[in-house]
Amino acid sequence: MTKIKTRYSKQRETIYHFLQNDYSHPTVETVYFHIKKTIPDISLGTVYRNLNLLADQKKIRRLDIGDGCVHYDGQMIPHHHFVCDVCGQIQDIQIDESIVRDFIDETQKTSQDDIKDVDMLFHGKCQHCINKEKEHQH
Repeated sequence: MTKIKTRYSKQRETIYHFLQNDYSHPTVETVYFHIKKTIPDISLGTVYRNLNLLADQKKIRRLDIGDGCVHYDGQMIPHHHFVCDVCGQIQDIQIDESIVRDFIDETQKTSQDDIKDVDMLFHGKCQHCINKEKEHQH
């Protein structure tokens, strides 16, 4: 299989750099809004195509949290996610990789499939929403 060389694109580089420094797990519209400040003539389609290309190249991750939108994550170190059921905020969660490996190994015992990895999505209430709730109780 030959690898197709993708030529350099300032637009793609700007999008990639934005995601490397953003931890909010933005949607394509949010990325577009921020990139447009730097590159005013960029189109939503260009942002969308470049996000998909970066994801296909495994430079960023697509994230489906079940809200009907695709979110993008520029952090490629192994991690999982927490979604607040109240405000919808997405946070990174670090889990010891040995625990994750043990979980995969245990699951593999009951599966005929060859499980390579797991992407966990935790749900609950974030600290901000917990604190807001406490303020309203007083």
